[in-house]
Amino acid sequence: MKNYYIYAALLLLLACKDNQQAPAPQTPQGFTPHTEEVVEQTYHEDTTYKYEHRTGTSGDYQYNYDVSGTDENGDEVTGNVSVQDKYGEGTLTDNEGNEIQVEVEWIDYGKLKATDDDGNEYELGVD
Repeated sequence: MKNYYIYAALLLLLACKDNQQAPAPQTPQGFTPHTEEVVEQTYHEDTTYKYEHRTGTSGDYQYNYDVSGTDENGDEVTGNVSVQDKYGEGTLTDNEGNEIQVEVEWIDYGKLKATDDDGNEYELGVD
């Protein structure tokens, strides 16, 4: 009889556990990932690391960074980029307020090289 009660308690616990639902993932307001291939989005924010937020599934994250740096003439630029593995893309703003679409790649820890459609290069650091 004792085994019956233990078995019933285990079944009850398992039944309750299966009915729990995980909360739906939330996307930050105003954020659109730069790649349309992200099928299931999750959102994670961690101020310990330099990324602003990331999307993707475990092991396949896309990171988003605020960046600043200089163009080939030494003029300052700021912006935001999304990076997955070594490469990514984003938007920079120059001193005149012009928005520049760029492709980026990691060149060192916390340092990115960006290239626009005209072949201009930018050295960027993660803010």
